[in-house]
Amino acid sequence: MPDGLTVEDLAGELGELGLRAGDDVLVHSSLSSLGHVDGGAPAACEALVRAVSPGGTVCVPTLTGSRKYTANNPPRFSPSDPCYTGAIPEAMRARPGAVRSLHPTHSVTCVGPRAEELALGHENCATPCGEGSPYVRLARSGGRLLFIGCDLEVNTTFHSAEELAGLDYVCQRTPARATVLAPEGEKSVSVRLHRYGHARRFSRAEGLLEKAGALTRGTVGEASCMLVDAGPMLEIVLAKLRDDPEFLLAESERGKGLTEMAVDPED
Repeated sequence: MPDGLTVEDLAGELGELGLRAGDDVLVHSSLSSLGHVDGGAPAACEALVRAVSPGGTVCVPTLTGSRKYTANNPPRFSPSDPCYTGAIPEAMRARPGAVRSLHPTHSVTCVGPRAEELALGHENCATPCGEGSPYVRLARSGGRLLFIGCDLEVNTTFHSAEELAGLDYVCQRTPARATVLAPEGEKSVSVRLHRYGHARRFSRAEGLLEKAGALTRGTVGEASCMLVDAGPMLEIVLAKLRDDPEFLLAESERGKGLTEMAVDPED
């Protein structure tokens, strides 16, 4: 007999949290927070897919970015490259039928009927998480964000808000010529890379989202979880950034001046 959480257990508890058939959801996760899962990360992936089936698509951030990448040291990316965002994203990346976007630092892996649509052309976006990216596409089409055993501090879609707001501290000024291994072969793409080193305090937005009814809390397995409506979240945070461009920065960064922060690593 299984001695931990089964796929059926997890899918059922995800439904109790509020995940529904037909939902498109981007998942941030900590596998260990769930407690023992029979079958490990692949089983957790299966539960996520079942929870939104039929009709829904599960997405996970499969990031490969690094502070070492600059215009002078551009990334080289293959869809087979491992990510650093955890066991569940890695298992989803390796899942048969998964579609991984081709952005060289901020790729997303998708499983479900909208996988190709959400991932298509990510490598051609002006910024990693901005207009045309899977993050923005999902938010603007009624998608949701699920946080399993983690909080808003890991919310990549907040970078979407920063980029859409045009904040200079987010991306390096000089585009890099990255190499991407596409199905048709290698191609060179011009990408704006993220700057690293500026601390954020994304959890500052939790109260706003709860007040707006866009954030639901619950438990799956042993993990504290949050389910967030991505579209309202993006608009709420964008409005705050237009009023206070430093809203998502940590207290240690606020007041430094955005111009001072907008310095490329090679400058």
